[in-house]
Amino acid sequence: MKVSKRTRYAVRLMAELARNYNNGPLSVADIARRENISEKFLEQIIMPLRAMGPIVSVRGPQGGYMLSKPPAEIALKTVVDLFEGTSGVVECVNNRAVCGRSGFCMSRDVWVKVQERIDETLNSMTLEDLIGPREDTDESFPRRKSAHNAETR
Repeated sequence: MKVSKRTRYAVRLMAELARNYNNGPLSVADIARRENISEKFLEQIIMPLRAMGPIVSVRGPQGGYMLSKPPAEIALKTVVDLFEGTSGVVECVNNRAVCGRSGFCMSRDVWVKVQERIDETLNSMTLEDLIGPREDTDESFPRRKSAHNAETR
């Protein structure tokens, strides 16, 4: 499974909003600067997140975007599914009708198990987990301070 750039950046956007959860809304410009992502690309990512509800917009001079609920209540699967869909690692995992072999295909069982593990992992991790202390250092994830263009990563 290859995760798209939109999904990776959506997770970074949501993590930034989670870090700022108790401090009010963040502007697109602030998020773009902090995460080294273009404002235009962020705006494209924000639209579906706002439409589906994990983030809300706040108007006014101190406005911007913020999470609609606490970081502990937003699973990473919510974000990933919004941008990647729920079709699974192969189409037949969630829709047997796409393949006439799915009823007796031996390899389908492998893909079902892989998808179950991915779903289990993404469901078990929240935004709070993402921004919380790292087990190996007991510190928060380091913030990228480089001016290097991270969009190529």
